[in-house]
Amino acid sequence: MIFSKPWTYAIRALLYLAEHRNEGPILSTTIAREENIPAPFLVKILGTLSATKIVASTRGPGGGFSLERDLHKVKLIDIVSPFETVDLFQECILGLGACSDNDACPIHRRWKEPKHHLIRFLEDTTLADMARDVPTSQRKIMKSKAKV
Repeated sequence: MIFSKPWTYAIRALLYLAEHRNEGPILSTTIAREENIPAPFLVKILGTLSATKIVASTRGPGGGFSLERDLHKVKLIDIVSPFETVDLFQECILGLGACSDNDACPIHRRWKEPKHHLIRFLEDTTLADMARDVPTSQRKIMKSKAKV
């Protein structure tokens, strides 16, 4: 997998919040249980998403987490950036520093085009796109596979 667990957990949590956006704030323990994400790990992830103003955190009775931004304005790049330490845009995929056409690593030329497509995908895909494209029946399949 090219992306880390925190990022994939963040996507799953955000899809859960999108699916339940009309229900008010949702407890992190509910999201963790429903999405089979370790609760302490999810709290950190939601804290990061809160700091980036993607989710809102409400304290007290009736509190929890909810989407702060419109689904159409949250792009995958906004979600991946706080969690990934590798800079997909600048760093070498082999970890050899900056790669360029003039100073290329052994796979630079083969990776250049897929990398460009991946970056465009992250910049062009919104949370609304994902929420719309994953029907409820598929979300149940995703949840059951995540529990394995």
